Amino acid sequence: MTSNALVDWNAKRAARIALAWQMHATVSSSSSLTWHTDDALAVVLQRMATEFQGYCRSLHDEASEVLAAQTAKGNLSLEGVLRTLLTSHRDLDRGNANVQAIAKDFRRLGFVFWPALTKADSRAGAWQQDLGKLIEMRNCVAHDNGARLQALALEGYALDPPTLQKWEKTLNGIVALMDDVVGLSLGALLRIPRPW
Repeated sequence: MTSNALVDWNAKRAARIALAWQMHATVSSSSSLTWHTDDALAVVLQRMATEFQGYCRSLHDEASEVLAAQTAKGNLSLEGVLRTLLTSHRDLDRGNANVQAIAKDFRRLGFVFWPALTKADSRAGAWQQDLGKLIEMRNCVAHDNGARLQALALEGYALDPPTLQKWEKTLNGIVALMDDVVGLSLGALLRIPRPW
């Protein structure tokens, strides 16, 4: 069983990322289009970052709902207050889904995010670094910081299909692991079966 957020990631969100890749393929294969391949890759990068942020918010909402409902035990007023406290002023609502924002927002659910992910899967440490670079590149593209884009390329993170394809795999790994760890952590915290 998986969260609704993961179901949505694997269906709607994945389809929107695939659509961005299709646009890139169209632009790359056509000499008549005025857009450049880098522009199309920037769209893919932005779409991946956007969908990942949406997934993080959805999973956090879903987990907050479980925590609030289980804690309130039928007291709807208390459940509403708890849900509001868990979701108000989230960094994920105001900025990028960067490593720090995710850790800060998910800490409200009673566990230390990145160490919990790394304990569950040793690849999470490398994924954390890749996510940081993905968000950094997204910001460079969004804010037209060509100098930093060049520096990232020298570090091995170029705005090219292999880098973006690697990051897409990274996001898929993070998303699946987040789903497991958040579900298991909620179950342990609340002493209930895993909610998804």
